[in-house]
Amino acid sequence: MGLIDMRGQIKDKLYYYFAEKNWGVRREYGPYVDAHREEHAEHPWKHRWMLVKLNWHYRVLRRDNMMISKPPEGKVTEKKQRLPYLEGSESSLSNRSSPIHLVKNRLLSFDVISFDIFDTLILRPFSKPTDLFMIVGKRLNKVEFYRIRTDAERRAREEAMQKKGTREITIYDIYRIIEQRTGIPAELGLQTEFETELDYCFANPYMKKVYRLLQEQGKTIVITSDMYLPKEMMEKLLHKNGFSGYDKLYVSCDYGCSKSNGSLYQYVKNDYPGKTIIHVGDNMNSDIKCAAAAGVESEHYRNCHEIGNPYRADGMSAFVESSYSGIVNTYLHNSDKVFSPLYEYGFIYGGLYVLGFCNWIHKRVKQEGIDKILFLSRDGYIYQKVFNMMFDDVPNEYFLWSRIANTKYTVKKNREDFLRRIVYYRALAPFKITAKSLLQSINLLGLIPYLKEYQLNEKTLLIPETVKLFDQLFIEHWDEVCEAFEPEKDYIRNYIRDKVGNASKVAVIDVGWLGSGPVGLKYLIEEELQLNCQVYCMQAAARPPIHTDIAPELMDSTIEPYIFSEMFNRNHFDVHANTNKGQNNIFFEFFSQATYPSYGGMNADGSFIFDYPEVENYKAIQEIQSGIIDFCSQYIHFFHKDFFALCISGYDAYCPYRMIIRDLSFIKKYFSDYTFARNVSGDTENQRIETIRELLDQAGV
Repeated sequence: MGLIDMRGQIKDKLYYYFAEKNWGVRREYGPYVDAHREEHAEHPWKHRWMLVKLNWHYRVLRRDNMMISKPPEGKVTEKKQRLPYLEGSESSLSNRSSPIHLVKNRLLSFDVISFDIFDTLILRPFSKPTDLFMIVGKRLNKVEFYRIRTDAERRAREEAMQKKGTREITIYDIYRIIEQRTGIPAELGLQTEFETELDYCFANPYMKKVYRLLQEQGKTIVITSDMYLPKEMMEKLLHKNGFSGYDKLYVSCDYGCSKSNGSLYQYVKNDYPGKTIIHVGDNMNSDIKCAAAAGVESEHYRNCHEIGNPYRADGMSAFVESSYSGIVNTYLHNSDKVFSPLYEYGFIYGGLYVLGFCNWIHKRVKQEGIDKILFLSRDGYIYQKVFNMMFDDVPNEYFLWSRIANTKYTVKKNREDFLRRIVYYRALAPFKITAKSLLQSINLLGLIPYLKEYQLNEKTLLIPETVKLFDQLFIEHWDEVCEAFEPEKDYIRNYIRDKVGNASKVAVIDVGWLGSGPVGLKYLIEEELQLNCQVYCMQAAARPPIHTDIAPELMDSTIEPYIFSEMFNRNHFDVHANTNKGQNNIFFEFFSQATYPSYGGMNADGSFIFDYPEVENYKAIQEIQSGIIDFCSQYIHFFHKDFFALCISGYDAYCPYRMIIRDLSFIKKYFSDYTFARNVSGDTENQRIETIRELLDQAGV
């Protein structure tokens, strides 16, 4: 065994003992290093001293409170929850000038313009650049590769410092160590990592415009980067992303020195004597301060992730958090473009959920050998659109259905559901409905002659005090109620047969919450029509008003929720059910509305019935769904080669929404005038709607 290898093993054992073995040291030291990476590279003694202090705190003094993030004496604090940007469009925080303004008013006056590469010319869809290693590890089929890769780079830099007096290394140095420690051939490993960089790195559209404007003016452009990828690889990366025609490329690993100590800038200055030079980059230390120390003018391009990360959802799993945050940050904050708040509501808080739900649906469909998918209206509109963006191997239909249609056409089986929705819920609504309007809305005018028997008349209001009378009317004339829907049901049966076709297994998709719509359709297909077709009921989430309402259906998978239920992801279930006075369903359904009215069933002549068209919402719906579609397009574009990345857990999918409902300021500001009808086909005489402002006032939110 060589001396270097022996030293390496000793270092590994010491590092494990002092930095990882103790739980307290481990929980604080890793995040501390991540937050001070440049200091870790330039002044490693500071981090060794921090390790000494942490070990003294946890091992010697045996304390369990945080040392680095120590709360004030006498106070107990919890980790502060993140909040979204609540004042308007988050993209407005970038506050960038236009590309032409930057060029004309800042860069054109210089002879030579130098550009940093990563996070300036080129972006990655990850909140941290090292998170790319998770993809590399998956492609190499090596568990824990992220740790192996970061550790190998640390070792390589330490060896370089010992042998050459510099911490500059190449990717070849890194993979030589990885090969020694894992057996992965160095050439295979480094080629896999570089191909992954090529797959995921993309041109910053803002900087691409700046770059081309400078080229059109005949300016000398150079590229200056601190990186372990040598020149030949960097040239391929730049060319692939449309950056060519530069004069020279300076990469720290080729020169054995870096921007971070100022010496790489000296090479640029020596190659262009007497020329005025400005460097453009995102890193405040290496691109700005060190450039100034080297006598080079600089222009700071604010890092997209530094702008966006404070407003990203917390509590997500590592890879999903990085990919989700990376896409949102680089999309919203790369340029001077400002998006609308409604567009951002869809992009930031709804896109991940819709994407993950659609992928989950596809996975379940393939597992069960399902022939066809029925996306129930109106929530199914956006689900179907995104699903068909992602997959083309499962036939699917958009199926007109609703709570009121389900209530009417499963009436023989679900008498109590009929009474609850038609009578009790409408009695509690703020807008009161007359007996005639109630009966007309559900095609039961034939019951009007019986009103007098129950001390009712056509103008009697359905209110809590008259609920028992209306209940009695329907119960005692139940056969007539059921018979009244038979002409419509003939058309409904044909509609169902047509949509199901020859499928032997069908998945019915809805947003939630009790699952009555999908389960009702399951009953009609399997029991009433006996179509020899098995129905799977899948929905985004399940939140019954009483926890035991659908427990059996959840336990035997009659209803399958993606995000949460009382038995699954219970912490999300509790947040959703017990905050904002129970109004979170409504804000969640903003993501999956459609620009046409709710479906109310069929008339006796087979024509469709639709409710009041909330046309005043349609522009908002279009903006929200445009944001959802664009997020999904971005995610699919980047991760289509590594499909595991689209397997978003229901827990992760809900985290962005959980964040926006922590403070309803944003929703109150931009959705107060959003309208909705609490009861579909509720009042045919006096069609009235409510606004979110009225709803929140009534709920006392």
